[in-house]
Amino acid sequence: MRLDAERMRESWRRARNGFEFLFDRYRMIEARRDGKDPGLVLHVVVDFLNSPEFIEFAKELTGDTKIRMVSAIAARYRSGHFLRLHDDKAHDEDRAYAYVINLSRNWQADWGGLLMFQGKDGAVEETFVPRWNSLSLFKVPQPHIVSQVTPWALDARYSITGWFRRD
Repeated sequence: MRLDAERMRESWRRARNGFEFLFDRYRMIEARRDGKDPGLVLHVVVDFLNSPEFIEFAKELTGDTKIRMVSAIAARYRSGHFLRLHDDKAHDEDRAYAYVINLSRNWQADWGGLLMFQGKDGAVEETFVPRWNSLSLFKVPQPHIVSQVTPWALDARYSITGWFRRD
């Protein structure tokens, strides 16, 4: 517990000066590629997201015929975890759309962990509560945050997130 508290305080300190995040993550693409954790159900999800059928679905859904692959990270946001303002643009890969598959049952809005989109004036324009078995999909770049999970949240916020990529 002490290590978690120290890690959290250090992350909060860095967040005062710009982009920072704090949440538990499992890099699904890399784990599948490297043969880590054989038999893990997340590998089945990676295979599905990168199947020809799903890639075709992604192209049809977005209208972007250049989508070639889907990256994936399993995320767990516990009390105190957050993701500061960012737009998902990357210099080393062509991220066309970001997605979040929400896996938290019975999530309450006042627990935090909300996906919030910022407008040009800095105000929050739209907010999504992470509802069980829902998909949030949005074009990159787009400024957004995941609000801090509160100390009174009864569970962690679980999701699979990543990008529909062109490269």
